[in-house]
Amino acid sequence: MEFYILGTINSQPRFQRWSEKLNVHIDRFGRAIGAFRDRVGVELAVDLGTTNTRMYTRGRGIFVDEPSVLATSSVDGKPLAAGSNARNLIGRSPDYVALHKPLCAGVIADAGHAALMLRHLLDSARKGNFSSRWYRMAVTSPSCGTRLERRAIIEAATKSGAGKVYLAPTLIAAAIGVGYKIDSPRARMLVLLGGGVCEVGIVGLGYIIYSDAARGGGETIDYAIYEYLLHSYNIQVTMEMAEKIKEKLAYAESSLTPHETMRITGREAGKGGLKSIEMGPSEISRAVETPINSIVDLIQEALDNCSPAVLSDLENFPIVLSGGLSLLHGLPELIVRMTGFRVAVAANPSYTALKGCSAIVDDPKQHIYFLSQA
Repeated sequence: MEFYILGTINSQPRFQRWSEKLNVHIDRFGRAIGAFRDRVGVELAVDLGTTNTRMYTRGRGIFVDEPSVLATSSVDGKPLAAGSNARNLIGRSPDYVALHKPLCAGVIADAGHAALMLRHLLDSARKGNFSSRWYRMAVTSPSCGTRLERRAIIEAATKSGAGKVYLAPTLIAAAIGVGYKIDSPRARMLVLLGGGVCEVGIVGLGYIIYSDAARGGGETIDYAIYEYLLHSYNIQVTMEMAEKIKEKLAYAESSLTPHETMRITGREAGKGGLKSIEMGPSEISRAVETPINSIVDLIQEALDNCSPAVLSDLENFPIVLSGGLSLLHGLPELIVRMTGFRVAVAANPSYTALKGCSAIVDDPKQHIYFLSQA
């Protein structure tokens, strides 16, 4: 026995034609919305660092400059605070608050919490800076990052609300930020010393001639100071205190250490209560020798891998240090003594990568070939 459904033969082609026309209209509508967003959307430059996250938008300048810390509820996971407000809770948070540092060693270790942190910072700073809820985002990406780590940056930026995400190599962004002419035929060296990663690059002729990176940076030195005080004096200090000790007492070049001391107070491990000691720069400088020597070794290895032509170019220009760690006492002098090359510290070294990334956002036609699109 056979059964037939009336109208099936004639209605099917008609339905297909109607469906195809609908898809064409939907596609045109989507392209129109995309073109409208490209006109009214906001371009953001983001320097997503291990220690600090900074954001820039055209016409407003830097509107976010906050620590890369997020506080969430341990009950439902909702974000409670980000940036300075979250960092102030470190060591003081109640049981129902969980603290997160989504970035480690220059890359995203937790894409979900990184996205929450970005969105919370954007929502807090949007008022008075820009009203659009759609934006394109250019984010710095370290050269040592793997493909999966770069995907994590894209995922976090997309989840935070970005319509389009571009990755800007941190070395290129920092080189533009310090004033290098990337398309110059002469090679120049840049050393980017961040909180979680140190990068060395030689740029020229419009591309990166050489690059290398090592995990570790300013936070590694902070931790070395923390460990030294704990094992040598049985004192536990906060990482914020370790950073202050680094800024005042840590010297890369031992011959430059002054005769001054600093009173350090912390918790006596195992006993409780407070314990104070007086410490000078010579002792702290010895405690941070290992991470500092690894930076010098990274630079020396880059020089050893240079061709004679590149070395000839580098003799005419100083090695430029950027990033917050470049402000460490005596570091330029140590690099000069160990390498024999001139060294200079960039102006506002903590902001060179963001400055370069903002230049890319302000003039995308000139720098678009440095960006990789998600």
